[in-house]
Amino acid sequence: MFSSTISGTPNCPVEADPASILSCVAIDAVGLVQATKGNLRVFCTMAERFMECVKTKTRGCLGEEFVRGSLTELIELSQKCCVNNNEKVHDECPFVSRPQCFSLNDTVQTPTGDEILIGNLQIGQKVLAFDYSDQIIPTEIIAMLHYDDKSPALFYTFTTDSGHQVSLTSEHLIYIGNQNYVQARHVDSKLHQLFTIQQNGQLEASSIRSIDVQLKHGYATPITQHGTLLVNSISSSCYASIHHHSIGHLAMAPLRWIHQTKQIFGLINKNETNENGIHWYPKALNNIVHTFVPFPGLFTTTAGKL
Repeated sequence: MFSSTISGTPNCPVEADPASILSCVAIDAVGLVQATKGNLRVFCTMAERFMECVKTKTRGCLGEEFVRGSLTELIELSQKCCVNNNEKVHDECPFVSRPQCFSLNDTVQTPTGDEILIGNLQIGQKVLAFDYSDQIIPTEIIAMLHYDDKSPALFYTFTTDSGHQVSLTSEHLIYIGNQNYVQARHVDSKLHQLFTIQQNGQLEASSIRSIDVQLKHGYATPITQHGTLLVNSISSSCYASIHHHSIGHLAMAPLRWIHQTKQIFGLINKNETNENGIHWYPKALNNIVHTFVPFPGLFTTTAGKL
């Protein structure tokens, strides 16, 4: 167990060399970046080095307080992701399960101007989206494809020059203009711009100031009638794990038909709470593709059956 006492003796290695804290944090950052690329072995090696760094360079010092949160989180990740060769990686390892969603803490806007947390969205709610001509339009939430309010996931957090920020998992599509979308992991701040809603109610391009990789807990994938969504006022697709937004929208057509049928017969329950898990339809669709399509990689970037 860590001690909160800050040493004032010459034996404290961080007091002798303050840069030691940064060296430990750098190891942690490198490990997370490698994990996002699927290099679990490198991540586990870096995690081991980070924990050894904390032991030898920060124990009993101010640095111990500084890195305590990272160490606790890293231990949890290591237990789920770093296993022996003959053992199966835990299902909750965020580097393997690779959920494709938004952060629960991000928000969407209603046509009346209210903001709703992604995690609080319900089927049938009206929210703002954008159409093929980049016009802001009202749309309706028709399904929650994936929801988990506890598990960790790695997010790419984009900050624009206009001050807007949004977090998406690596394979979630984000809008870059001219009806083009790209997965979050492939966004290049030098080549791409994001589109944000301005005070005049129009979408405008904004350069990307920074891209950070962050570990957050909780994620959700809401789907709208139009397949698009404005999250934290930034234009995004509702779809992930595919190469083309249009294919995703076509594939989700049955969900739109089901929702419309429920509307006709008054069967939509707007008080229904979100439950952890993956919606049956995308799970079944993904498994069919991986079972019967010769080259599933042409259509989806999922690793296999769900």
